[in-house]
Amino acid sequence: KPIILTPVIPKEEKYPEFPLSEYKPNNIVFLIDVSASMKYTGKLDLLKASMIEMTNLLRDVDNITIVTYASHTIVEMETMSANNKDSIIHKIEGLKAKGMTAGGKGLKLAYSKACESYIAHGNNEIIMATDGDFNSGSENVYKLAKKYNAKGVKVSVIGIKNREVHETSMKKLASNGGGNYLKIDTFDDAKKRLVEEVKISSKL
Repeated sequence: KPIILTPVIPKEEKYPEFPLSEYKPNNIVFLIDVSASMKYTGKLDLLKASMIEMTNLLRDVDNITIVTYASHTIVEMETMSANNKDSIIHKIEGLKAKGMTAGGKGLKLAYSKACESYIAHGNNEIIMATDGDFNSGSENVYKLAKKYNAKGVKVSVIGIKNREVHETSMKKLASNGGGNYLKIDTFDDAKKRLVEEVKISSKL
């Protein structure tokens, strides 16, 4: 019988779209506005499509955590490796919108989760998704963003079908947090913007 040798595939080739040789490991904490306004005009559905697209791109070395905020701030999904794609997508699909907005508390909790699962020499990033002006409550979110950016955790902000009046505060938060501001208005945006953001942030 001839001996059939199975070729050893280098790890890099396992992820042709997102090779380990070119992109740092990611520690991503989603901070999602699930207040009542996210129910309307398909906003939450656009965000879910975007998150699922990004989850499908990620690798075993990448981690995702999901924190939601409305009237209360909740850890919807503890830190999970992206090799559990089915579980992560199931969690994303189950997100529902209800309640008021309390963004400042949400940001504090997201930073605490990002620090718990911090990856040295990786891309440690909070991705905050909201459709409008976040009610920061008693927290100074801009100061918080600067403080944690200095510790190696950046924050980017996704505006979901948001109005221009809210863009200034979103851009300021992303700028102070060392991240980017992304706008998602259409399904086409949803399919590519978040994937592009993670690639830019984790490029070696």
